[in-house]
Amino acid sequence: MKSDQRKRKPMFVDEPDTGLVISGLRRYNIITALYFFGRQRRLLTEFAVHSGVRSGGQALDIGCGPGKLVRELGRRVGPTGTVTGVDPSPEAIAYNQRHDPHHQYLRCTAQQLTLPDADFDVVTCTFVMHHISEQRRGAVIAEMRRVLRPGGRLLLADAHPSARLRTALTWLGRLRGKELDGTSDATDIRRYAAVLRENGFGEPEFVVTGYNTSLLLATRLADRCAVSESVSHDMV
Repeated sequence: MKSDQRKRKPMFVDEPDTGLVISGLRRYNIITALYFFGRQRRLLTEFAVHSGVRSGGQALDIGCGPGKLVRELGRRVGPTGTVTGVDPSPEAIAYNQRHDPHHQYLRCTAQQLTLPDADFDVVTCTFVMHHISEQRRGAVIAEMRRVLRPGGRLLLADAHPSARLRTALTWLGRLRGKELDGTSDATDIRRYAAVLRENGFGEPEFVVTGYNTSLLLATRLADRCAVSESVSHDMV
């Protein structure tokens, strides 16, 4: 019994309808700090800059984990704006609600956001998409568009495919007792460009940062029916 209690808590649990969900937040923080050589704060700043979030804006971070990006976005929207973080992990949400009373944290999945339509100026989703079941990723992007206002900006980010990433994945695989060869392709954020276009986003912009990370940035286009009505009204 004591032996079972001393077993190390896994960093993730695999939930079939959701994907990989954080269950060991402390281990997650240690691993990410090691991977970025302590430069994660600078990377978060870069995410916030590229997101285009402004003072007074409304921002959403999907798969917020320990809430670091939520708090960085919060610094930029200031007291007149709001930032919401969502995550399917009960541990992550409980941690953030205890340690950060200034922002809203909700437990829900990326493919079923419990949020209103067209409510946000900016949506971010970093190091998350490859954790979601492949057959559900299209639904996730559709939900991102739903909660964004027309003209709102989406930022997707993930580890940039590289030799360093393959080494890190091999190491993580050994920690988890699981083979992860080929997973580096799953983190290539460019694979979502076509899905974004199909779901009503403008032409995505691909950016590689100096932190072994790549970004895909896209703007939510207005609904076609709304554009048609506006054009018809102007012609009258």
